[in-house]
Order: sequence, then structure tokens, then C-alpha cells
Amino acid sequence: MSLNVLNWYCQPIRYGIWASETQSAFGAYTPCGIDSFVISVSHLVLLILCLYRIWLITRDVMVQRFCLRSNVYNYVLGVITTYCTAEPLFRLGFGVSLFNLNEDSGFAPFEVVSLIISALSWGFMLLMIALETKIYVRAFRWYIRFAVIYLLVADTVMLTFLISLKNFYPRFVLLLYMCTFFCKIMFGMLLLFHIPNLDPYPNYIPLSTGSSDDTKYEALLGGDHVCPEREANIFSRTFFGWITPLMQQGYRRPITEKDVWKLDTWDQSETLRIKFLQCWMEESQKEKPWLLRALNSSLGRRFWLGGFFKIGNDLSQFVGPVILNRLLQSLERGDPAWIGYLYAFLIFVGVV
Repeated sequence: MSLNVLNWYCQPIRYGIWASETQSAFGAYTPCGIDSFVISVSHLVLLILCLYRIWLITRDVMVQRFCLRSNVYNYVLGVITTYCTAEPLFRLGFGVSLFNLNEDSGFAPFEVVSLIISALSWGFMLLMIALETKIYVRAFRWYIRFAVIYLLVADTVMLTFLISLKNFYPRFVLLLYMCTFFCKIMFGMLLLFHIPNLDPYPNYIPLSTGSSDDTKYEALLGGDHVCPEREANIFSRTFFGWITPLMQQGYRRPITEKDVWKLDTWDQSETLRIKFLQCWMEESQKEKPWLLRALNSSLGRRFWLGGFFKIGNDLSQFVGPVILNRLLQSLERGDPAWIGYLYAFLIFVGVV
């Protein structure tokens, strides 16, 4: 059943051009693999990050807001983004396929999905740029630039395959993709090296500026200088971005005790002890007291999330050597190359 779904989604042609002319281990599934795991994933990452930055601009009251002194740069970015949004819609509307080299009618489902994701990602990028002409925030901007670089790497991979099969493509299709690729490179260069001139947003005072990626380190001067982990966004927590200013300070000079932030109240042992004792006293008065229930009452989500990530960490450390062993065995047996790629990818996922 799963193989039938895969064949419907990818629509491979066993003895087609992609299977015979490319050296890819995926064979007839090469266009589906490239478009799904390279192009679609990179655009999906860009889409998610753009949605989060749009939320920061429109909803988050804890970030510092600014106004651009000049919108000309954003207008240029907007024109390029408009073209990148319209190009997949044009291909979808007029049936211009990058993977249909055997003169079959229509798109394969994987290419339709990829074009829709591409159009959505650049469409929300255009919306984000339009919002920045009114309200600009520094937070999270480098993540967007990373996503654009990731997208350019994915398009470069796609371009190498198209060049290797250039003799099978109509001239118009190659020219269209080359123009789009050039526009994306120009957009990436403009976005990467642009440092906007900002003015404070009128009549706006943020509740907190802890999530800004430009926040400088402040030495511990009093009780208000606590660890910023609680106010950090989900990406900063995941990759420990909130501790970067302290590490930068340590790079410039040795860190002393006064440089370190004060431990937040919710992490202090005295706070946790008192809360647990209160919950345990309530639990002990029940007919069948249960320690797990007391821990859930005192720590709640933090207790279960901590256990979940601990189990995940232990499993990933255990599974890694097992998958590596399977990879070596597949090499000894001479299994198809895609099995080795799959094991390698699973090892990467386990490490992450």
C-alpha cells in the first residue's frame, strides 16, 4: 500500500530520461527526491520562519520596534520577492514543468506540492517585507537570512541537475529557471549585507527586550538582572541563543561572579523545595498518596518535558551505534545506495 502511494506521488518512469541520464542513486525517483527533500524542505523552512517573524512584528509586545528611515531598499526587495512568488504560480498555471522530460501530460503530485509551498513561502516573505516598511524589529532577522542561504544552496543543487540535462529541456524552461535563480541570488545578497537605518518607533515601549538578537550583555547590578532564559523565544531556548551575550563577554575578558546573571526564581532550589513540600503535604492526606502526582502538581509541564527530552536523548545515544552497525552491514551486503543514504540520514537525525 505504501509503495502504491509513493508511486502515485512520485510517478516514476522506470526507463525515462531521469533514470538513464543521471548518476543519482534514486534512479527514476530522482526528481521526486530532489523536489521533495531539497526544494520543498528548504522553502518550508523559509515559510515557517517568515510566519514566526510576522508574528513578532504584529503580535509580540516584548520586542523593541523601530521605523525604517527609508523604504527604498525594502521596495527593491519587494519587487524581487513578487517575481519569486509569481514564478511558481506561472509554472503551475501554464503547465511549465521542470521534471516532465518524457512529454507526459500534467504535473506529478510532488511537483504541485513543491510549487504551492514555494509560492506560499515567497508570498509570506513579501508580506513580511511589506510589514517591515511600517514596523521593523531586529529580533529573528538573522534566522531569515540563514533560511534564504539554505534555500540558495538547495536551488544550486537543483541547478546542477538541470545543467546536466540541458539538452533535454526547451530553451524557455531553462531561461525561466535561470532568471529565477539569479533573482534569488540577488535577493539573498541584498538581504545578507543590508544594515537598515532605524529610528525608534513612536510612542511604543516594549515590555521586555530579552528576545532581541542584538541585545548586549549587561553586568549583574541588582535583583532585576536575572537569567533571560524564561523570556527567550523557542529557537533561542532550543539553540541556547540567550546565553550568547554572556559568552561574547567571556571572549573579551575573563568572567567574574558579578558578570553572571542571577538565577531566576522559578529555578531556585528553595522555590522548588517549598512548592514540592506543599504539593506533597496535600498528596499525603489522600488515601493513596502518589509521588508522581505530587511531582506533576509541583512542576507540571516542566517535569514531563524534562522526562520526554531525557528519554529522547538516551534513545538517540543508544540508536546511533545500532544504525551505524546496520549501515556497515548494508555496505558489506552491497545493498542499493539509497539504503545507505537512509541510514546516514537517520544517524544525522539522532545526533540532532
